[in-house]
Amino acid sequence: MFSGKTTVLLRILKAEPAEAILIVKHGKDTRYSRTAIATHDGEECEAVTATCAADILERAGSATEVVAIDEGHFYDDALPATCTELAKRGKRVIVTALDMNMWGKPFPTIETLKRAAGVIRQQRAECAQCGKPATHTHRKTPIVDCNLVGGSEDFEPRCRNCWSPPPEPPIPSAEMA
Repeated sequence: MFSGKTTVLLRILKAEPAEAILIVKHGKDTRYSRTAIATHDGEECEAVTATCAADILERAGSATEVVAIDEGHFYDDALPATCTELAKRGKRVIVTALDMNMWGKPFPTIETLKRAAGVIRQQRAECAQCGKPATHTHRKTPIVDCNLVGGSEDFEPRCRNCWSPPPEPPIPSAEMA
């Protein structure tokens, strides 16, 4: 959260031929755009929308060389198998994701994906309270209707000492994806 994951992704993609890239965003993520991945500071790049990992496989055609998946933690448990299948087809797969939810629990899909990944690059934000490296996501607003997607008005990065989990009990991971 606020660590520059999407910014780094867009920087990597600029070096690739546009016609060889499939950029995917989750349909749940409508914070800045419904049709583009976007950084918190307003940089955007057009993307296709998917609501489950199977949608990604369907969209990756033979001309696709790079599949970039933003906000991987929103996807279902099939994401690791989908990424493995894409790699077997010769695609370079890049996924940005949070590794823990706001209760400090790992996203199981991302844990599985990390075990299968060839390279893992971890970005860290700065704690909004003290400036140390942030390791957690702090929810600033109440959870309404299980809506866990939000921006700076809802979440901020925090270090372990400044973080506290939300007072609401954790939502089962199936509802979080």
